[in-house]
This record gives sequence, C-alpha cells and structure tokens, in this order.
Amino acid sequence: MLNKKNNKTNMDNNLLNEYKQYYAIRAERYANNENYKYSYEAEKKLSEAMQSSQSLEDFKNKMGNLNELCANALVKDETLMEKAFYEKHKENVRILDAERILQKVDSCSNATDLGIMITEETNKNSMEITSDEAHRVLVDDWFLLDKLEIYENAEVPSEYKSEMKQIASDIRNSIIENARSVEEDMQAWENRWRLKPEILLEYRHKRLFPYEDKHIEEQIARYKSIINR
Repeated sequence: MLNKKNNKTNMDNNLLNEYKQYYAIRAERYANNENYKYSYEAEKKLSEAMQSSQSLEDFKNKMGNLNELCANALVKDETLMEKAFYEKHKENVRILDAERILQKVDSCSNATDLGIMITEETNKNSMEITSDEAHRVLVDDWFLLDKLEIYENAEVPSEYKSEMKQIASDIRNSIIENARSVEEDMQAWENRWRLKPEILLEYRHKRLFPYEDKHIEEQIARYKSIINR
C-alpha cells in the first residue's frame, strides 16, 4: 500500500516537473526578442506561477487569467508588427485593422471574445480595403487610355479615318462602362460609393504604377475627363 502511494507521489512529481519545464520553455522562446516583448512578459508570469506551485492543483488556483493574457499579448505583439509594416509602406487603409485591434485587445477577457473581436475587425477592414482598392480600375484601363490616344491621333488616309474614329469611340465607351460597372458593383455594398481617380495619387496606389508622377497625373486627368469626374 505504501509502495503504491510512493509511486503515485513520484508520478505526480515527475508530471509537475514536466509542466514546469514546459512553461519555462514557453517563456524563454520569446526572451530577448523585441518583437515579442509583451508575449515574453505574459509568458514569464505564467511560468513563474507554475514554478512556484507545489502541485498541479496549486497551479490551477494560481493561474487565474494568466493564460488568457498570454493570448492577448501574442495578438498585441503580432499586430504591432503588422502596424509597423503598414506604416512603413503608407498603407493608410490596411492599417486600420491593426489600430482597432490594438485599441480593443486588452479589454478581451477570454479567447472566445478575442477571436470574435479579431474576426469582426478583419471583416470590417476587408470591406474598407475593397472600397479603397476599387478605385484602381484605372490600373486595368491604363492600356485602354494609351490605345485611345493612338487611335484618336492616328494619321491615316481619309478612307480609314471613319474606322479609326469608330475604334476610338468603342474604346472610350469601354472605359466609361468599366467605371460604371465598378460603381454599380461597389454601391451594392456601400451606398453612394463613387469612383475617385485622384485617390490614385496617394502613395499606396501610386507605387503600383511604373511611371513618373507627372505622367500619372496626366493620365488621371484624361481618365476623369472621359468618365466625367
């Protein structure tokens, strides 16, 4: 009987030591990593609670919400990195998700609330990104603008002029229709959404064009005149 009791005690002690090693390793993986400073502090507190426990039951009583705080800390660290990336590249719309998550993460008391909050903010930002990047229809129509200029200014024999004029008209109508179609699609999600080509002069859009600013500005001006903006 005594041997069975001793065996159980040894097993409990071995299991307790394994848990202590596990939580120590969890904390140390973030040590000296500036990108995960919140995670390190949260994991260290959880590990300290484990190291000071005399049994798993003791740890259960000490743990409280320390595990939930580790989840919050990890989200905070990773979101801060995301925010820094978007700041660097002047992504003024994509960064909104990170900014709102950072404002709300500390108020989440459990993993379920944390997950719901992140999902809601991510979905909201997805719509904001779609609304913003829909203005990039000019990226797709850039070739049509160049083609339109060619046909409108083509010097051809008189017998071909009417054909050139018709082709130019068709291209112009395609550009107008593309703009109308984008507006119609977007207004199904966002009431009164309207194409604003000048937004493309903002860095997050402008960086996609392999052209000088002056040329981009000229194309936007032409595009606006065609779609009546």
